[in-house]
Amino acid sequence: MLSGSQLFSIVCVVSALFYHGAFAQTLDPFTLGAFTETATFSVANQLGFFLDQDLNVTFFVVPNSTFAYSTLLDGGFDLVIGTADNPVNLRFNSNDSLSIVGQLDLGPDIVISGIPNIASILDLKGKALMVDSPVSGYAFILRDVLSLHGLQFGTDYTFQVIGSIPSRFEALNNGSLPDGTPVFATILTYPFTVQAAALSPPLPILARISDFIAPFFSSSLAIRTASTNSSASTPLVRTVAALLAANRFLADPTNQACATAAIAAELGVPPAQAAAEYASATDPVSGEVSQTDFEVGRQALLNVISVRMLSAGFSGAGPSFDFADAIVPGDGALIDYRVRDAALGILKTKSSADGCPLISGIA
Repeated sequence: MLSGSQLFSIVCVVSALFYHGAFAQTLDPFTLGAFTETATFSVANQLGFFLDQDLNVTFFVVPNSTFAYSTLLDGGFDLVIGTADNPVNLRFNSNDSLSIVGQLDLGPDIVISGIPNIASILDLKGKALMVDSPVSGYAFILRDVLSLHGLQFGTDYTFQVIGSIPSRFEALNNGSLPDGTPVFATILTYPFTVQAAALSPPLPILARISDFIAPFFSSSLAIRTASTNSSASTPLVRTVAALLAANRFLADPTNQACATAAIAAELGVPPAQAAAEYASATDPVSGEVSQTDFEVGRQALLNVISVRMLSAGFSGAGPSFDFADAIVPGDGALIDYRVRDAALGILKTKSSADGCPLISGIA
């Protein structure tokens, strides 16, 4: 049986034949690691934005944040789309050479969700909550929001270290881990928040994070700092260009029907659910369309840092670390726009007015 990453690679190659009609087309390989398939990725993959940049993108769903960023640092991934807290933590606490080339969203439908018989945050007292890591950004969000309800970590609840969101969603849906250990609640994000609501019975939303922390920088495009090359010919710049163009397509309301069809095709969900996912992805408060050309929001990034600070999450940085200076964009800095700026120069945009291959009758 083929792995998920192999299947994604094959989809890109087959799509290349459809869009370009030539078996001789040369595609440069590129490996992208991510926790979930964002709406921007769905549009880029399904509508040929990667292929327009002559790329064969292999998509790999990462099992946890430790694997994702260690693999990125070791050269196994060319780009990781994941929570901004990870490069912030690794760079400031461990001095790892990671840079963020852009901000994708403002917290993609991040919620605290529970099993059906959990009715409120207070019902989590005495329970173990599933997390990727007890020192990850989403774990710190849980601690922050639960503390506002009077629940303290270690006293009123504990953590179960399970892994990334797809694994936690599956466990939440089943009500237990594969070994029978009961589960109670976790953080969910796009696209699983909508999928949780579509279950029968639905998984309850106990809190919406944007009601407590906003703006919030969640999904970042992270690279090895040494990979920062502003040459337009590099696969990295071309991949970011494809994602930028796809994000512009997603943000344009006139493309709603085609973008929704791309989401449906990528996620394998029915039209009504895809429409709800589109609404989630284009929400101006938490979705993927508010950051013009992946510009990093300073306050959104400061909120990531503040949440980690509240749980003493910067022991490696030291008490005199200058966070305000460390988040100033610059060459080789945490925020490095050289790849993004180069990508803006080679965008290949599309419009559904020119046709949508996923919708019958629209050539």
